[in-house]
Amino acid sequence: MKSEKGFTLLELLVVIAIVGIMAATAVPLYRTYQQRAYGSEATLMVKRIIDAQIIYFLDKNTFFPNPGETVIIGHYDSPNSTDIARTKEALNIEIPVRHFLTFTINHILLDDGSKGCLVTISSVDNRFPLFKGGYTTINGLVNAEGKIQIDIS
Repeated sequence: MKSEKGFTLLELLVVIAIVGIMAATAVPLYRTYQQRAYGSEATLMVKRIIDAQIIYFLDKNTFFPNPGETVIIGHYDSPNSTDIARTKEALNIEIPVRHFLTFTINHILLDDGSKGCLVTISSVDNRFPLFKGGYTTINGLVNAEGKIQIDIS
């Protein structure tokens, strides 16, 4: 009997079926880990921006940006945009772009008349959740006394 090298069609079909089943089970896990990674990055960035705002406030007795102004840095922005450059110069932090996150920084007046800074980070167009429960946004608020409040929505 002659021994031929190679695989039979049946063996190839079995291997393709096994790879297909493994891929079908891996995709939902990939989405979950991707969600956790973006949520962790958003949480870390809110804390970094608030820490930078506190340092900025201690140095200049005001928050960045100027009262009534809003800085919005989106996923589609150029890494050299003016808002990114202003934020880097003022707060001395790098805001990442192309990470499927939108950053909004507001200098606000709180209900008691004091100054505050509101930092909001959300998924691009709120297309995907950043946290369990389907939450797409994390907010960080710091007031002139340094009280910090972080919540997800």
